[in-house]
Amino acid sequence: MNGPAGTPTPIATHPPEKQGEGRVVWITGYSSAGKTTVGRLVEAELRRRHHSTVFLDGDDLRSIFSGRWGYDRADRVELARVYFRLCSHLASQGHVVVIAAVALYQEAREWLRENVPGVLEVFLDVPEAERRLRDSAGKNVYAKAGDMSVMYDGPGETALHLENHGDATPEVMAQRILAAFDAQSTSTASYGRQAHWGDYYSKAKVPIEPSPFAREVASQLPADSRLLEVGCGNGRDSAFFWSEGHRVVALDASEAAVQLAGTAHGETSIDFRHGPLPTVAPELKAGFDAIYSRFVLHAMPLREEEELLDAACALLREGGRLYVECRSINDPMARLGEVISPTERIHGHYRRFIVKDDLLERLTSRGLTIESEVESSGLATHGNDDPVVIRIVARK
Repeated sequence: MNGPAGTPTPIATHPPEKQGEGRVVWITGYSSAGKTTVGRLVEAELRRRHHSTVFLDGDDLRSIFSGRWGYDRADRVELARVYFRLCSHLASQGHVVVIAAVALYQEAREWLRENVPGVLEVFLDVPEAERRLRDSAGKNVYAKAGDMSVMYDGPGETALHLENHGDATPEVMAQRILAAFDAQSTSTASYGRQAHWGDYYSKAKVPIEPSPFAREVASQLPADSRLLEVGCGNGRDSAFFWSEGHRVVALDASEAAVQLAGTAHGETSIDFRHGPLPTVAPELKAGFDAIYSRFVLHAMPLREEEELLDAACALLREGGRLYVECRSINDPMARLGEVISPTERIHGHYRRFIVKDDLLERLTSRGLTIESEVESSGLATHGNDDPVVIRIVARK
Protein backbone atom coordinates (compact mmCIF):
# COMPACT_ATOMS: atom_id res chain seq x y z
CA MET A 1 0.00 0.00 0.00
CA ASN A 2 2.61 2.50 -1.13
CA GLY A 3 2.27 5.59 -3.31
CA PRO A 4 4.48 6.68 -6.24
CA ALA A 5 8.18 5.94 -5.98
CA GLY A 6 7.58 3.72 -2.96
CA THR A 7 6.50 6.53 -0.66
CA PRO A 8 4.01 5.55 2.06
CA THR A 9 0.40 6.25 1.26
CA PRO A 10 -0.61 9.28 3.37
CA ILE A 11 -3.32 8.85 5.94
CA ALA A 12 -6.61 9.88 4.40
CA THR A 13 -7.92 13.15 5.75
CA HIS A 14 -11.54 14.04 6.32
CA PRO A 15 -13.40 17.35 6.30
CA PRO A 16 -12.99 19.18 9.60
CA GLU A 17 -15.69 18.28 12.08
CA LYS A 18 -16.02 19.32 15.68
CA GLN A 19 -16.32 16.29 17.93
CA GLY A 20 -17.38 16.80 21.53
CA GLU A 21 -17.88 13.22 22.69
CA GLY A 22 -14.91 11.59 24.39
CA ARG A 23 -13.56 8.23 23.29
CA VAL A 24 -10.65 5.97 24.17
CA VAL A 25 -8.42 4.23 21.62
CA TRP A 26 -6.24 1.68 23.43
CA ILE A 27 -3.35 0.52 21.25
CA THR A 28 -1.78 -2.50 22.87
CA GLY A 29 0.70 -5.22 22.01
CA TYR A 30 3.83 -6.66 23.56
CA SER A 31 7.01 -4.63 23.87
CA SER A 32 8.42 -3.52 20.48
CA ALA A 33 5.12 -4.12 18.67
CA GLY A 34 5.12 -0.49 17.44
CA LYS A 35 2.42 0.89 19.75
CA THR A 36 3.89 4.33 20.31
CA THR A 37 4.72 5.00 16.66
CA VAL A 38 1.28 3.98 15.44
CA GLY A 39 -0.46 5.70 18.33
CA ARG A 40 1.17 9.04 17.59
CA LEU A 41 0.04 8.85 13.96
CA VAL A 42 -3.55 8.06 15.02
CA GLU A 43 -3.58 10.93 17.52
CA ALA A 44 -2.16 13.38 14.99
CA GLU A 45 -4.82 12.52 12.40
CA LEU A 46 -7.65 12.77 14.94
CA ARG A 47 -6.30 16.18 15.92
CA ARG A 48 -6.28 17.23 12.26
CA ARG A 49 -9.95 16.25 12.18
CA HIS A 50 -10.56 18.77 14.96
CA HIS A 51 -11.02 16.27 17.75
CA SER A 52 -9.67 17.36 21.10
CA THR A 53 -7.01 14.69 21.62
CA VAL A 54 -4.66 13.42 24.31
CA PHE A 55 -1.84 10.95 23.70
CA LEU A 56 -0.61 8.77 26.57
CA ASP A 57 2.32 6.37 26.42
CA GLY A 58 2.74 3.56 28.93
CA ASP A 59 6.47 4.11 29.37
CA ASP A 60 5.92 7.81 30.04
CA LEU A 61 3.12 7.09 32.50
CA ARG A 62 5.22 4.62 34.47
CA SER A 63 7.94 7.28 34.71
CA ILE A 64 5.40 9.88 35.84
CA PHE A 65 4.17 7.50 38.55
CA SER A 66 7.77 6.51 39.34
CA GLY A 67 8.37 4.45 42.46
CA ARG A 68 4.74 3.74 43.25
CA TRP A 69 4.30 0.37 41.50
CA GLY A 70 6.59 -2.59 41.03
CA TYR A 71 6.63 -5.28 38.38
CA ASP A 72 4.74 -8.18 39.93
CA ARG A 73 1.28 -9.01 38.56
CA ALA A 74 -0.69 -7.24 41.29
CA ASP A 75 1.22 -3.99 40.79
CA ARG A 76 1.02 -4.22 37.00
CA VAL A 77 -2.74 -4.78 37.13
CA GLU A 78 -3.29 -1.86 39.48
CA LEU A 79 -1.08 0.40 37.35
CA ALA A 80 -3.12 -0.58 34.28
CA ARG A 81 -6.29 0.36 36.14
CA VAL A 82 -4.73 3.73 37.01
CA TYR A 83 -3.98 4.27 33.31
CA PHE A 84 -7.59 3.53 32.41
CA ARG A 85 -9.02 5.69 35.20
CA LEU A 86 -6.96 8.55 33.80
CA CYS A 87 -8.29 7.78 30.30
CA SER A 88 -11.83 7.79 31.65
CA HIS A 89 -11.34 11.13 33.39
CA LEU A 90 -10.02 12.75 30.22
CA ALA A 91 -12.57 11.17 27.87
CA SER A 92 -15.43 12.29 30.10
CA GLN A 93 -14.39 15.89 29.36
CA GLY A 94 -14.74 15.43 25.62
CA HIS A 95 -11.22 14.33 24.69
CA VAL A 96 -10.33 11.43 22.44
CA VAL A 97 -7.61 9.64 24.38
CA VAL A 98 -5.12 7.53 22.45
CA ILE A 99 -3.15 5.36 24.87
CA ALA A 100 -0.23 3.16 23.78
CA ALA A 101 0.35 0.70 26.61
CA VAL A 102 0.54 -3.08 27.07
CA ALA A 103 -1.81 -3.30 30.11
CA LEU A 104 -3.05 -6.72 28.92
CA TYR A 105 -4.75 -7.89 32.08
CA GLN A 106 -8.30 -9.17 32.14
CA GLU A 107 -9.17 -7.35 35.37
CA ALA A 108 -8.07 -4.03 33.91
CA ARG A 109 -9.84 -4.70 30.60
CA GLU A 110 -13.09 -5.55 32.38
CA TRP A 111 -12.89 -2.31 34.37
CA LEU A 112 -12.29 -0.35 31.17
CA ARG A 113 -15.17 -1.98 29.29
CA GLU A 114 -17.59 -1.60 32.18
CA ASN A 115 -16.80 1.98 33.12
CA VAL A 116 -15.65 3.80 29.98
CA PRO A 117 -17.95 4.20 26.95
CA GLY A 118 -16.65 4.21 23.39
CA VAL A 119 -13.50 2.10 23.82
CA LEU A 120 -11.61 0.75 20.80
CA GLU A 121 -9.01 -1.88 21.72
CA VAL A 122 -6.36 -2.49 19.07
CA PHE A 123 -3.81 -5.30 19.35
CA LEU A 124 -0.67 -4.94 17.24
CA ASP A 125 0.38 -8.51 16.55
CA VAL A 126 4.08 -9.04 15.86
CA PRO A 127 5.90 -12.42 16.03
CA GLU A 128 8.20 -12.76 19.03
CA ALA A 129 11.30 -13.15 16.87
CA GLU A 130 10.59 -9.86 15.13
CA ARG A 131 9.87 -8.13 18.43
CA ARG A 132 13.13 -9.41 19.91
CA LEU A 133 15.05 -8.19 16.86
CA ARG A 134 13.53 -4.71 17.16
CA ASP A 135 14.11 -4.71 20.91
CA SER A 136 17.79 -5.62 20.62
CA ALA A 137 18.44 -2.34 18.84
CA GLY A 138 16.96 -0.27 21.64
CA LYS A 139 15.35 -1.07 24.98
CA ASN A 140 16.66 -4.62 25.51
CA VAL A 141 13.51 -5.44 27.44
CA TYR A 142 13.45 -9.08 26.39
CA ALA A 143 16.98 -9.69 27.66
CA LYS A 144 15.68 -8.75 31.13
CA ALA A 145 12.04 -9.89 31.09
CA GLY A 146 12.04 -12.90 28.79
CA ASP A 147 8.79 -14.22 27.28
CA MET A 148 6.21 -11.43 27.33
CA SER A 149 3.28 -13.74 26.66
CA VAL A 150 3.55 -15.34 30.11
CA MET A 151 3.47 -11.94 31.83
CA TYR A 152 0.13 -10.85 30.39
CA ASP A 153 -3.33 -12.23 29.65
CA GLY A 154 -3.39 -11.43 25.94
CA PRO A 155 -5.81 -9.29 23.91
CA GLY A 156 -9.57 -9.24 24.40
CA GLU A 157 -11.96 -11.12 22.15
CA THR A 158 -13.34 -7.91 20.67
CA ALA A 159 -9.95 -6.31 20.02
CA LEU A 160 -9.04 -5.23 16.50
CA HIS A 161 -6.08 -7.47 15.58
CA LEU A 162 -3.56 -5.95 13.16
CA GLU A 163 -0.45 -7.70 11.81
CA ASN A 164 2.19 -5.00 12.29
CA HIS A 165 5.15 -6.67 10.58
CA GLY A 166 6.39 -7.63 7.14
CA ASP A 167 5.20 -5.12 4.55
CA ALA A 168 2.96 -3.30 7.03
CA THR A 169 3.80 0.33 7.70
CA PRO A 170 2.82 2.53 10.65
CA GLU A 171 0.77 4.65 8.24
CA VAL A 172 -1.23 1.65 7.06
CA MET A 173 -1.83 0.53 10.66
CA ALA A 174 -3.03 4.02 11.55
CA GLN A 175 -5.40 4.05 8.56
CA ARG A 176 -7.00 0.80 9.68
CA ILE A 177 -7.39 2.00 13.25
CA LEU A 178 -9.00 5.24 12.09
CA ALA A 179 -11.39 3.30 9.86
CA ALA A 180 -12.43 1.19 12.86
CA PHE A 181 -12.77 4.35 14.96
CA ASP A 182 -15.09 5.89 12.37
CA ALA A 183 -17.19 2.72 12.11
CA GLN A 184 -17.59 2.18 15.84
CA SER A 185 -20.63 3.63 17.53
CA THR A 186 -20.22 4.86 21.08
CA SER A 187 -22.08 3.11 23.84
CA THR A 188 -23.12 3.89 27.38
CA ALA A 189 -21.01 2.13 29.97
CA SER A 190 -22.80 -0.22 32.36
CA TYR A 191 -20.76 0.65 35.48
CA GLY A 192 -21.95 -2.62 37.03
CA ARG A 193 -25.32 -1.04 37.75
CA GLN A 194 -27.54 -3.94 36.74
CA ALA A 195 -25.75 -6.39 39.02
CA HIS A 196 -25.63 -3.94 41.92
CA TRP A 197 -29.30 -3.00 41.88
CA GLY A 198 -30.41 -6.55 41.24
CA ASP A 199 -28.52 -7.66 44.33
CA TYR A 200 -29.71 -4.66 46.35
CA TYR A 201 -33.40 -5.22 45.70
CA SER A 202 -33.29 -9.00 45.86
CA LYS A 203 -32.20 -8.64 49.48
CA ALA A 204 -35.22 -6.34 50.07
CA LYS A 205 -33.42 -4.41 52.85
CA VAL A 206 -34.74 -1.04 51.76
CA PRO A 207 -36.91 1.60 53.48
CA ILE A 208 -40.66 1.10 53.31
CA GLU A 209 -41.88 4.48 54.61
CA PRO A 210 -42.51 7.19 52.00
CA SER A 211 -39.60 9.55 51.48
CA PRO A 212 -39.70 13.17 52.72
CA PHE A 213 -39.66 14.30 49.09
CA ALA A 214 -42.74 12.20 48.28
CA ARG A 215 -44.60 13.78 51.20
CA GLU A 216 -43.68 17.26 50.00
CA VAL A 217 -44.72 16.51 46.41
CA ALA A 218 -48.00 14.96 47.55
CA SER A 219 -48.89 18.19 49.35
CA GLN A 220 -48.65 20.02 46.00
CA LEU A 221 -50.52 17.59 43.74
CA PRO A 222 -54.08 18.30 42.61
CA ALA A 223 -56.60 15.62 43.57
CA ASP A 224 -56.75 12.53 41.37
CA SER A 225 -53.52 13.35 39.53
CA ARG A 226 -52.16 10.97 36.95
CA LEU A 227 -48.58 10.42 38.11
CA LEU A 228 -45.60 8.57 36.65
CA GLU A 229 -42.77 7.57 38.96
CA VAL A 230 -39.45 6.95 37.22
CA GLY A 231 -37.16 4.74 39.30
CA CYS A 232 -39.72 3.42 41.75
CA GLY A 233 -37.40 1.00 43.55
CA ASN A 234 -39.44 -1.05 46.01
CA GLY A 235 -42.50 1.10 45.33
CA ARG A 236 -42.70 2.88 48.68
CA ASP A 237 -43.34 6.34 47.19
CA SER A 238 -45.64 4.99 44.47
CA ALA A 239 -47.74 3.26 47.11
CA PHE A 240 -47.92 6.48 49.10
CA PHE A 241 -49.10 8.49 46.09
CA TRP A 242 -51.70 5.80 45.36
CA SER A 243 -52.91 5.92 48.97
CA GLU A 244 -53.39 9.67 48.52
CA GLY A 245 -55.87 9.00 45.72
CA HIS A 246 -53.66 9.40 42.65
CA ARG A 247 -53.49 7.18 39.56
CA VAL A 248 -49.94 5.83 39.48
CA VAL A 249 -47.72 4.25 36.85
CA ALA A 250 -44.33 3.22 38.27
CA LEU A 251 -41.31 1.86 36.50
CA ASP A 252 -37.75 0.88 37.28
CA ALA A 253 -34.81 -0.30 35.18
CA SER A 254 -34.12 -3.05 37.73
CA GLU A 255 -36.24 -6.15 37.21
CA ALA A 256 -35.61 -7.18 40.83
CA ALA A 257 -36.98 -3.84 42.03
CA VAL A 258 -40.17 -4.15 39.98
CA GLN A 259 -40.74 -7.70 41.20
CA LEU A 260 -40.26 -6.58 44.79
CA ALA A 261 -42.61 -3.61 44.34
CA GLY A 262 -45.28 -5.71 42.68
CA THR A 263 -45.17 -8.27 45.48
CA ALA A 264 -45.14 -5.67 48.26
CA HIS A 265 -47.98 -3.61 46.80
CA GLY A 266 -50.06 -6.19 44.99
CA GLU A 267 -53.23 -4.96 46.66
CA THR A 268 -52.97 -1.60 44.89
CA SER A 269 -53.92 -0.64 41.34
CA ILE A 270 -50.43 0.73 40.62
CA ASP A 271 -49.24 -0.13 37.12
CA PHE A 272 -45.68 -1.38 37.77
CA ARG A 273 -43.45 -1.71 34.69
CA HIS A 274 -39.89 -2.81 34.07
CA GLY A 275 -37.48 -0.82 31.91
CA PRO A 276 -35.90 2.61 31.46
CA LEU A 277 -38.32 5.42 30.63
CA PRO A 278 -37.21 5.92 26.98
CA THR A 279 -37.94 2.23 26.35
CA VAL A 280 -41.27 2.13 28.19
CA ALA A 281 -42.52 5.55 27.02
CA PRO A 282 -44.03 4.33 23.69
CA GLU A 283 -46.28 1.99 25.70
CA LEU A 284 -47.66 4.83 27.84
CA LYS A 285 -50.43 7.28 27.08
CA ALA A 286 -49.15 10.85 27.23
CA GLY A 287 -50.78 13.54 29.36
CA PHE A 288 -49.37 12.86 32.83
CA ASP A 289 -50.08 15.54 35.41
CA ALA A 290 -46.84 14.79 37.23
CA ILE A 291 -43.62 12.87 36.65
CA TYR A 292 -41.70 12.11 39.83
CA SER A 293 -38.03 11.08 39.94
CA ARG A 294 -36.22 10.64 43.23
CA PHE A 295 -32.56 9.55 43.47
CA VAL A 296 -32.56 8.45 39.84
CA LEU A 297 -30.68 11.05 37.80
CA HIS A 298 -27.48 10.60 39.77
CA ALA A 299 -27.63 6.84 39.17
CA MET A 300 -27.20 7.20 35.39
CA PRO A 301 -24.70 8.74 32.96
CA LEU A 302 -25.52 12.08 31.39
CA ARG A 303 -26.56 10.57 28.05
CA GLU A 304 -29.21 8.46 29.78
CA GLU A 305 -30.42 11.47 31.74
CA GLU A 306 -30.82 13.45 28.52
CA GLU A 307 -32.89 10.64 27.00
CA LEU A 308 -34.98 10.39 30.17
CA LEU A 309 -35.72 14.13 30.16
CA ASP A 310 -36.73 14.03 26.50
CA ALA A 311 -39.15 11.18 27.17
CA ALA A 312 -40.53 12.84 30.31
CA CYS A 313 -41.21 16.11 28.49
CA ALA A 314 -43.07 14.24 25.77
CA LEU A 315 -45.28 12.45 28.33
CA LEU A 316 -46.21 15.50 30.42
CA ARG A 317 -49.37 17.43 29.61
CA GLU A 318 -49.21 21.18 29.17
CA GLY A 319 -49.04 22.58 32.68
CA GLY A 320 -47.84 19.24 34.05
CA ARG A 321 -44.90 19.20 36.45
CA LEU A 322 -41.63 17.32 36.71
CA TYR A 323 -40.43 16.70 40.28
CA VAL A 324 -36.74 15.80 40.68
CA GLU A 325 -34.56 15.00 43.68
CA CYS A 326 -30.92 13.94 43.19
CA ARG A 327 -27.51 14.06 44.86
CA SER A 328 -25.54 17.26 44.38
CA ILE A 329 -21.91 17.65 43.37
CA ASN A 330 -21.58 19.35 46.78
CA ASP A 331 -22.46 16.13 48.60
CA PRO A 332 -19.39 14.95 50.59
CA MET A 333 -19.75 11.54 48.93
CA ALA A 334 -18.76 13.17 45.64
CA ARG A 335 -15.15 13.04 46.87
CA LEU A 336 -15.13 9.34 47.72
CA GLY A 337 -14.33 6.26 45.67
CA GLU A 338 -12.84 5.63 42.25
CA VAL A 339 -12.76 8.64 39.94
CA ILE A 340 -14.56 8.08 36.63
CA SER A 341 -14.94 11.71 35.62
CA PRO A 342 -15.13 15.10 37.35
CA THR A 343 -18.70 14.28 38.44
CA GLU A 344 -18.71 10.46 38.47
CA ARG A 345 -17.49 8.11 41.20
CA ILE A 346 -17.75 4.47 42.09
CA HIS A 347 -18.08 4.20 45.85
CA GLY A 348 -19.88 0.96 46.57
CA HIS A 349 -21.70 1.58 43.30
CA TYR A 350 -21.84 4.13 40.48
CA ARG A 351 -23.04 7.69 41.05
CA ARG A 352 -22.94 10.83 38.92
CA PHE A 353 -23.20 13.87 41.16
CA ILE A 354 -25.31 16.64 39.67
CA VAL A 355 -24.29 20.25 39.14
CA LYS A 356 -27.48 22.21 39.84
CA ASP A 357 -26.97 24.99 37.31
CA ASP A 358 -26.20 22.45 34.59
CA LEU A 359 -29.38 20.50 35.35
CA LEU A 360 -31.44 23.68 35.37
CA GLU A 361 -30.08 24.54 31.93
CA ARG A 362 -30.95 21.08 30.62
CA LEU A 363 -34.51 21.50 31.87
CA THR A 364 -35.08 25.02 30.57
CA SER A 365 -33.54 24.12 27.19
CA ARG A 366 -36.43 21.65 26.83
CA GLY A 367 -38.98 24.40 27.34
CA LEU A 368 -39.67 23.71 31.03
CA THR A 369 -40.21 26.56 33.47
CA ILE A 370 -38.49 26.26 36.84
CA GLU A 371 -41.01 26.85 39.62
CA SER A 372 -38.75 26.05 42.55
CA GLU A 373 -35.23 24.80 43.19
CA VAL A 374 -33.21 24.16 46.32
CA GLU A 375 -29.85 22.57 47.13
CA SER A 376 -29.25 21.57 50.73
CA SER A 377 -28.53 18.88 53.27
CA GLY A 378 -31.19 17.92 55.79
CA LEU A 379 -33.76 17.07 53.10
CA ALA A 380 -33.15 13.36 52.55
CA THR A 381 -31.67 11.97 55.74
CA HIS A 382 -31.61 8.19 56.19
CA GLY A 383 -29.87 6.74 59.21
CA ASN A 384 -26.44 8.37 59.38
CA ASP A 385 -26.61 9.53 55.76
CA ASP A 386 -27.49 13.20 55.27
CA PRO A 387 -26.66 13.92 51.62
CA VAL A 388 -26.64 17.30 49.95
CA VAL A 389 -29.47 17.02 47.43
CA ILE A 390 -31.05 19.10 44.71
CA ARG A 391 -34.83 19.43 44.50
CA ILE A 392 -36.44 20.96 41.44
CA VAL A 393 -40.02 21.48 40.34
CA ALA A 394 -40.35 22.31 36.64
CA ARG A 395 -43.56 22.99 34.71
CA LYS A 396 -44.20 22.21 31.05
